[in-house]
Amino acid sequence: FWLGHNGRCRYYGKKCIDLFWQGGQATSYVAKFYLGMNSMSLIRKKSELKLNKEVVREAIAAMKVAADNSDWNFSNKFRLLQAEHLSLNNRHCPVTVLPLYDESIESARKSGFIHEQGLACEKAGLYCKNVLNMEKALEYLNQARECYEKWGSDLKVAFIQKELDAFDGKEVN
Repeated sequence: FWLGHNGRCRYYGKKCIDLFWQGGQATSYVAKFYLGMNSMSLIRKKSELKLNKEVVREAIAAMKVAADNSDWNFSNKFRLLQAEHLSLNNRHCPVTVLPLYDESIESARKSGFIHEQGLACEKAGLYCKNVLNMEKALEYLNQARECYEKWGSDLKVAFIQKELDAFDGKEVN
C-alpha cells in the first residue's frame, strides 16, 4: 500500500482478511482499512470500478463497527475512509470533506499513529491540490512530510517533497 503497488496490495489484503477474519480480529480490520484505501486509489485510476466501490463500502462499514468498539484505534481510519470516499466525487465541497480529514488527523495524533496522521495529511493535501486550494494543500503536505520524517520513512518523505517541489513558482491562493 505505502509504495503504491495497488495490485499487490489488493491481492495480499484479501489474503490477510481471509486468514484473520474470525470474529473481528484487529488485524483484519486494519487489513480492511488498507484494502479500502487501496480500492479508492484504483477507483481514481478507473480500474474495476464496481468491484472497488463494493470494497470501499465494506471497508467503511467495517471501520464504523471497529471505531464503535475501539475509538482510539479505529476512529482516525473511519474518518479518513469517509473523507476519501467523499473526495472521489468532486461535487462534494471542501467544507464537507476537510473536517473529516481534520478529524482523522487529530484522532491519529491523539492515538500516536504518526504514520496514519501522515497519511491523512497527505490525502488531505492531495485533495486540496485537486480542488485548487493550494494554500491548504501546502499546509497539509508540509504536515505530512513532518509526520513521515518522524516515522522514519525516507520513501514517503521523498514522495511528499516531490509534491511540494511541484509548487515552486506556482501562485498559491
